[in-house]
Amino acid sequence: MSATSGREVAVFNRHWLGWRCVVCAREFPREHAGWVCDRCGLDGILDAVYDYAGVARDLDRERPFPARGRPDLWRFAPLLPLRPIAAHAAWSLGDTPLHAPARLRAALGLPGLLLKDDTGLPSASLKDRAAAVGVAHALQAGATRLACASTGNAAASLAVLAARAGLPATIFVPAAAPAAKLAQLAVHGADVVKVDGTYDEAFAISLREIAAHGWYSRNCAHNPILVEGKKTAAFEIALSLDFAAPDAVFAPVGDGCIVSSTGKAFAELEELGLIAKRPRVYGVQASGAAPLVRAWAAIPDPTRLDGPAILRAVTPVVARTVADSIAVGVPRNRVKAWRQVAASGGGFLSVTDSSILEAIGLLARLAGVWAEPSAAAALAGVIAARDAGLVRPDETVVALITGHGLKDPLKGVQA
Repeated sequence: MSATSGREVAVFNRHWLGWRCVVCAREFPREHAGWVCDRCGLDGILDAVYDYAGVARDLDRERPFPARGRPDLWRFAPLLPLRPIAAHAAWSLGDTPLHAPARLRAALGLPGLLLKDDTGLPSASLKDRAAAVGVAHALQAGATRLACASTGNAAASLAVLAARAGLPATIFVPAAAPAAKLAQLAVHGADVVKVDGTYDEAFAISLREIAAHGWYSRNCAHNPILVEGKKTAAFEIALSLDFAAPDAVFAPVGDGCIVSSTGKAFAELEELGLIAKRPRVYGVQASGAAPLVRAWAAIPDPTRLDGPAILRAVTPVVARTVADSIAVGVPRNRVKAWRQVAASGGGFLSVTDSSILEAIGLLARLAGVWAEPSAAAALAGVIAARDAGLVRPDETVVALITGHGLKDPLKGVQA
């Protein structure tokens, strides 16, 4: 409790009603402390439920989500579980650019291409959005330590923002995680536990330790508060376009948290009548780590599957890809990801490592944006979708650039 200095840190959104299990649809009050459904276990990831009619009554239809002197992600507090009482370096972030890269557009024949560039966030990753909401919630709950498993970005995000908040952090990482990402953790004072195994094994160990010690879970596919923070990237896209929604959005997929939060954000804006129609959301996986792509292609009508059927459909793979941040063999948030993609009319597609490395070069040379491999996968997905006829030249298409190339600086330099 020392980090809170005995003061209330945040207030809860009165329109946040609680949680619903994505597998069995059982509902829980917002005070539920188990992180997941106590009937469905770890697969029973929870989803935040809001009173959208109440949110709509409170919104200024002429000027929704005003900055109020703080152009950060908390302008979207009506659609988040909580909001901090005051600005703080641990959670005041967001408002990243939406680039219109003329040379890249011309090279790809996509004049409506846009890049949502989150590389300028504190740890150079979109995952700072989740960590910001998580840190505020952790302090509000009186947490004494935060923990997570990560291949790099979530770990760096936690290390940076926990340091700003004055909270200790323990991070479980696969031993093969890139040195540049591990350096971010060490320099910010996090306790790093290297796991001689895969991300999935590190995730399992982190959950065991979190439960044993009562730590605050920063695992996005475990703690549903965090996915809500990731929605703000999509909200900012809509705001930048004056609520003329794009036609399609492409997001890299590891655990499935970013793509599911993107789909949910646009669904909420559609529910509130702020956009006429949600965009098609496409989840992009590396071909060497593509369990969702494989399952999606094998189902005649992916939109008809319920939660248990999605769990059965998505079987584990051995993940092998240069894009370490999406090297996930079992996407933990697969049910949310599948449902949001299906509801949007989008899909899942895979891209080769060579196309990812090529996309790194295209982004850097033609747009001045240096993306790490997992972030470049989004643009590689746009190119694959263009070639497959899934997007047209007259459409507005957004690629989420989720992490900076300095996190893995040797990848793509020869592309």
